[in-house]
Amino acid sequence: MNTVVILLATLLYLDGSGVENTYSWQLEFKNFSHCQGFYETNQANLLNGLLDYAQRTYQKPMEIDYLACAVVEKDELQEHPKVISQLPLYQNLPK
Repeated sequence: MNTVVILLATLLYLDGSGVENTYSWQLEFKNFSHCQGFYETNQANLLNGLLDYAQRTYQKPMEIDYLACAVVEKDELQEHPKVISQLPLYQNLPK
């Protein structure tokens, strides 16, 4: 089994029409500690960049519901990896 640590995010459509899961295949980390340190150093840029990515990719207003470091089984198609464990970094709590 080939595993990697990446960022994963759940994005919500503001109109309530659904969710999208996205994975940072271009950013792989050695372990949770490196992933968490990268997030803490770059939090504002990561969250703003994720919103920008969501707008460009899905072309609808979205918000970030959840962001985590995750150990995943590497998926050759890089679409829907099997998540083995997660370290939550950000969660959009109900207001």
